[in-house]
Amino acid sequence: VDAHEYFKREGNDVYCVIPVSIAQASLGGEILVPTVENKKVKVKIPAGTQNGKVLRLKNEGVPYLNTGSRRGDMYIEIVVDVPEKLSPKAKELLKDLSREIGEAESPDPVKLKDL
Repeated sequence: VDAHEYFKREGNDVYCVIPVSIAQASLGGEILVPTVENKKVKVKIPAGTQNGKVLRLKNEGVPYLNTGSRRGDMYIEIVVDVPEKLSPKAKELLKDLSREIGEAESPDPVKLKDL
């Protein structure tokens, strides 16, 4: 089986990376995710989703041989797409949001020690 542009296969399970916007990761929502069967599955992104979170879609992987309808699972890694260029207004809005939610200007040393 040839390698696929978007999917990585391990046994009957399939893995892929799906980008979401900062707003989608923060607020939550629904996205359509392509599957190996060339269909689109609606996936709920929970509010507060962190970069690197992995979601499992049961039975959306590769079919097992000689087992009828049994399939592997599909795992999607969420990657938060941070914009590289922002307008001055967008920068100001993000600064306002940062202050509103109480973000620290530098990383929290308590969280860094877990790295």
